[in-house]
Order: sequence, then structure tokens, then C-alpha cells
Amino acid sequence: MKPLISIAASACILSTAIAGDIPANIQTAIDNPLRTEENRARDEDRKPGAVLTFYGVKEGMRIVDIASGGGYFTEILSGAVGPEGQVRAQNTAGPRINDRIDVLNEHYGKFGNITLDITEQGAALPYEDNSVDMLLLSLIIHHLHYDEATGEAMPERSGEIYADVKRVLKPGGVFAIIEHTATPGSSRAQSAAWHRAPEETIKADLTSAGFVFDGAVDIHVNPDDDLQNTWFEVDLRGKTTRMVHRYVKPAK
Repeated sequence: MKPLISIAASACILSTAIAGDIPANIQTAIDNPLRTEENRARDEDRKPGAVLTFYGVKEGMRIVDIASGGGYFTEILSGAVGPEGQVRAQNTAGPRINDRIDVLNEHYGKFGNITLDITEQGAALPYEDNSVDMLLLSLIIHHLHYDEATGEAMPERSGEIYADVKRVLKPGGVFAIIEHTATPGSSRAQSAAWHRAPEETIKADLTSAGFVFDGAVDIHVNPDDDLQNTWFEVDLRGKTTRMVHRYVKPAK
């Protein structure tokens, strides 16, 4: 079964992102020799130039990379926003990050405009209201769209997280979402078991949280991905069809 891609019918497609017309600030950031070889090896699959062009990353921006992990996008965002910009690499305290804090701080210190922020589980984002131009959430939202207690409704905790994102974004600021796509019409429980999410579910959740859907683009499409598999069990790591959505905080 081939994936059913409905993005083009319901969203604006940014043709320059697909065509490879990458702004100089983003291309220079991708070419930055300070980036780790491990992260650089992922470029072919993640297509950061097209992704960040679509999101409109510009010099001087203040960007938060939520659940930034090993900093794949953090490194590139640092160069793309330039010395006048700022990148905050947020992670939640826990076994996946605690042992890497010193290494990450040392590495990020070379870039000059990255701050690693470690927050406790359930804590609010440590940023002032209306202070951030963009928040990026990459390959994480499949953990937020389902809870057994709420079934096919958006989990209460997720609504609180989205409200916090909206709080820290400037009016008109961008909430950038990348996620493994689940087959259209799949339930929250089904898609969560696959470590994926349906586009229509994410769009419904974020618009109900007060964001305005501002477009999507077909950057990551794999015709061999049927959208209903647990991708890391079927050798699709880095090869899945992924949604690339842009949401904005209303200006008023």
C-alpha cells in the first residue's frame, strides 16, 4: 500500500524549498565545519536546507529547539541565525540527556550563540512571554498526541505544553513541526504504537490550541513507506515519510 499524501490539497507548498534554492545563511550553516560528523551524515535524509528554508529561518532570530537531543538542528540553526541570533537547545532532564550535558555544553561553546537548557519533567519552558521567534519540535510530537486516559481526545498534558509554546512565541512566531506520518484515518492509539501521527490529528490539536496552520511541504516522501509500520523495526530509520508543518501564533 502506497502512502496517501493529502498535503498538497490542503496546504500551500513552498516551491523554492523543493527546488533547492537555499538562502546563503542556511547553506553556510549546513557547511559549518564545527558540526559533528555524526550529525552531518544525516543531512541526505533530513534535508535541512529545504526544511529550514520552508520555515523561514533568518539571521538575528531567537529560536528554541525543543527536545533537541544531540543537537542535529541546533548546530545548523546556530549558523543560520548568525552571531546576532540566539539558539536555545532545550531538553528534559532524564537518563537520555543527563550523561551528555557536559559534552554538549563543551561542544555548543564553540558556536558562540547556543545555550543548553535542561528543564525538569513537567516544568514550564524557561523563556519569557512573547520572546521567541520560532520553536522547532522535530520527531517528538508522536509522544504527545495520545494518552490511554483520553483515548481519541488530545491529552490534557499536551494541551498544557502547546499553551506554554504559545506563551513564549512572539505574535506571528512560528511553531515548526516535523513528524513521522501515519496513514490518514488511523487512530491515536494505532499511530502512537507505530511512533507516528496522522497529519489531520496534529493539525486539529494545534489549531484547537490556538495556532494557525500556515502551510506544509512535501520534503520527506518515501513511496516505500506504507505509513502504518513501526519504522525502526522495518529498517526505515531516517527514511520515513514525514510531515513538515508550519503553524503560527496569531498576531492578536
